Amino acid sequence: MDNQRLFDFGGSYTGIMGKIFDLLLVGILWIICCLPVITIGASTTALYYSVVKSVKRGNGYAFREFCHAFRINFVPATGIWAAVVGVTFLVQLNMGILMQKTSGNTGLFFICFYYLVSVYVCAAACYAFPALSRFDMSAGWIWKLGMYMAVRYILTTLAVFMVIGCVLALFWALPMSIFFTPGPAVFIISDFMERVLEKHMPE
Repeated sequence: MDNQRLFDFGGSYTGIMGKIFDLLLVGILWIICCLPVITIGASTTALYYSVVKSVKRGNGYAFREFCHAFRINFVPATGIWAAVVGVTFLVQLNMGILMQKTSGNTGLFFICFYYLVSVYVCAAACYAFPALSRFDMSAGWIWKLGMYMAVRYILTTLAVFMVIGCVLALFWALPMSIFFTPGPAVFIISDFMERVLEKHMPE
């Protein structure tokens, strides 16, 4: 490919730069929409939807698709997020009580149990929001699907956790990276996630 073709509108250079811009844009939109905290679920669903549809598949405009997905999934995503926060809070509360009131192997067993429950809830949430962006199902069924997928596709779950762990480590070392990592992180995660979701798409 010659230099003229490379820099043509629609050429590879322009296309790549456009995708990078869109990833940064939806990542910043995600941060802004997460600020009220209660909207984190809807914002995450919109981020995944816009990355897959606009950035990976080139359909529509990233900003428009993000806003559309945020609006139509706001209620179920907020319900799922509230459930995740509620369960996590209760689990952490019980862990704190156990650490203060118990000792020995019995206390250690229940602390480890509650820790695993917390990890499982986070794993189910990692599937629930992408699934919500793809399937027309109630929040309850989406959550059940996320719980199933978290165990059924354990290698995918571990891969997603690895990406999230790398992002958190980068944020810990360089807090400003939060403005640049959400979009690319979801772009990478979607490579694993889409293989799982496509297996459950209706014929």
